[in-house]
Amino acid sequence: MSFALPSPDHPAREMIGDLSHLAEVLNPKNAAALLSLPEARRVSRESFEGSVKPRRVVMVVLRGNDERWLVSFGPRGGWRKEWNFGAGK
Repeated sequence: MSFALPSPDHPAREMIGDLSHLAEVLNPKNAAALLSLPEARRVSRESFEGSVKPRRVVMVVLRGNDERWLVSFGPRGGWRKEWNFGAGK
């Protein structure tokens, strides 16, 4: 298993936080637990409905081609790919 990580000075690195947790999320045996982009978008919308509203929600999503993307979602439903970790082969 080999995933590409952003360099320490890349803005996406700040969004990752704990690298040991990221390794667990990216592990191919945990792929079934990752959300697709539409599912993650729906879940992020729910996060913006609470009393404490974040500026953005960041998640690792599983794409149809087995790539894992770090995606940020805004309060109005927009999203942006922050990083492509690659496929879990």
